[in-house]
Amino acid sequence: MLKKVLFVMFILLNAYSIEVTDILGRKVNIKDNVSKVALTFYFEEYFSATGKQGVSKIAAWSKKYWHGRRQASWDAFTKEFPTLLDIPDIGYGPKKTISFEKIISLQPDLVIFAKIDYEYVKNNLEKLEKANIPAVFIDFHDENLDNHLKSMQILGAIFNENERVEKINNFYKSKFDLVTTRINNAKDLKRPKVYAEFSEKAGAMQIGVTWDNKMWGAFIELAGGENIAKGKIKGTSAPLNPELIISANPDVIIFAGNYFENSFKNIPLGYNITEEQAKLNLKAYEDRLGWSKINAVKNKNMYALYHDLSRHIFDFAGILFFAKAIHPELFSDIDPKKELELFFNEFYPIPLSGTWMVKF
Repeated sequence: MLKKVLFVMFILLNAYSIEVTDILGRKVNIKDNVSKVALTFYFEEYFSATGKQGVSKIAAWSKKYWHGRRQASWDAFTKEFPTLLDIPDIGYGPKKTISFEKIISLQPDLVIFAKIDYEYVKNNLEKLEKANIPAVFIDFHDENLDNHLKSMQILGAIFNENERVEKINNFYKSKFDLVTTRINNAKDLKRPKVYAEFSEKAGAMQIGVTWDNKMWGAFIELAGGENIAKGKIKGTSAPLNPELIISANPDVIIFAGNYFENSFKNIPLGYNITEEQAKLNLKAYEDRLGWSKINAVKNKNMYALYHDLSRHIFDFAGILFFAKAIHPELFSDIDPKKELELFFNEFYPIPLSGTWMVKF
């Protein structure tokens, strides 16, 4: 009998040998040598932490996050790793379609959720606990540097990639430090008025969402600009009234673009997109009713960058791009594209391709 008890204790101790504290402050026991993981978001961070070895460990994911919405990224990854096409889909948090029954049936060693998923999944976490499937939350949406660094450390601990993640975090943090140091040390810094907008699939005919203090909105403030949307929208993102945009008269306008499957009405950016394609639809945005009066349009201070350069591990290139667009005199020596190439060459499992940032 004693031998059986000791054997069970041995199995349990070896099955759950890591305790991590996730971004919500939850202490979670994780199986050592995780070989099957379910992901709902932040695939880019996962692949940065695990490299090519991470591909075979994905047992399930939220396909909706990528396929169709981040089509260029989806195409780039599935071309490099065709086995990704066969990974089961478990639904998508923001669409409230995550199937906990399917997750349990696939028996991953853990599920990695985004912090923004919590409100959608909190009432079902007990189902995972009863099935002995731990849930870990990480965050890159708040554009909070501490959260980003800690989230990467969590991934490093889970997948035994602490040394690799330390190198990534050192590289990543140094770029944010560069921006904050130059902005904070600038004498008599004037903050230009900045408007950021997501280039929606429908194109210029639709006023896309903008951000208050999250994502691109947070970047505007960090890069030394004045966000015209601050305090004027509810939730993480929402469109501004078109008349308010004109009356605010921003000095700089930055679009966040993305390639939607079978659509080039918006500003496509990302993997395999040419600069010509990215600039093709600008005229329609410039020609929006009343926009000819806006300083940013008159002075050609309009920019666009790939939407995934926010709330992801390579958003350091996004903040460098914002800083250079808003304060070109302070960041004339900085090349955000070159910094992005360095990151890809050192840490990312697929090559950088396409057009990720343009000035119109």
